[in-house]
Amino acid sequence: MRSYRMILLLSLGLLPVGSAQAQSESDLTKLIQRLIELDSIDLAKDVKFRPGLEPSLHALDSNESSMKILKDPYEVHGQGKPGAAGWYRVSFVVPEKIGKFTFKSYNLGIETNVLGSWEFYAYNNGKSAGLWSKDGMLSATNQPPTTWMSNAPMPTKPGDKITVAILGMASPLGRGSPDGFGLRHMRLRFALAHTGARQPFYAALNGAREKLRTLAGNELTMLQEKLKDPLARMDEVFQAAETGQLDVLTKAMAKSGKEIADALKK
Repeated sequence: MRSYRMILLLSLGLLPVGSAQAQSESDLTKLIQRLIELDSIDLAKDVKFRPGLEPSLHALDSNESSMKILKDPYEVHGQGKPGAAGWYRVSFVVPEKIGKFTFKSYNLGIETNVLGSWEFYAYNNGKSAGLWSKDGMLSATNQPPTTWMSNAPMPTKPGDKITVAILGMASPLGRGSPDGFGLRHMRLRFALAHTGARQPFYAALNGAREKLRTLAGNELTMLQEKLKDPLARMDEVFQAAETGQLDVLTKAMAKSGKEIADALKK
């Protein structure tokens, strides 16, 4: 455990390597990228894309012949163009494992984020998926990249075939946006009780990252000192994921998220 913690601290810049180092926005971004792999699967790498609103590709049986897999699924489109829009689609078979966790059936969720506005449609074995979806659709506009909209709870078992369709749009649509639109995030993850720990955990981490990005001088130094111990204990979350027991990871995330949130309040 001690050697694992030392490696983690070094990776975060919390221990001196030659000269004193301090954690940064970049360090925390890398940590978050490692953490989301513990309990979710990236769907963006296999996504197909087609520019344009029509013909619509929201239906399960939509013709995908005009779509292509992007070299960079997070490529931004339609900057400065009125009416800029495009469709993303991906289909996959639910695996038996997510990270170290094997399950026979569970409530999962597909979480997404798109620069601009987006409409989200999901199908599980041919039927609209997601208990909270209105008429099979979720939508959001101008959300920060750390806001992950989810269709959870979605009752799922290994072998189920899932299809996701997302309409991305520049916002505002009528006069165009200099930022355009683009996929930022698309992952399959555990839901139910795990959500209650997962959401505040990432909210705290993203809050810490934002402060590390914006603070300077003594305020930054003080924040780094407050975060040192909570981040040093992050190895407990990684170790919990290695057990293959989701409730153990849930408890570890809940504990760590609270420690980081408390540190930000001090």
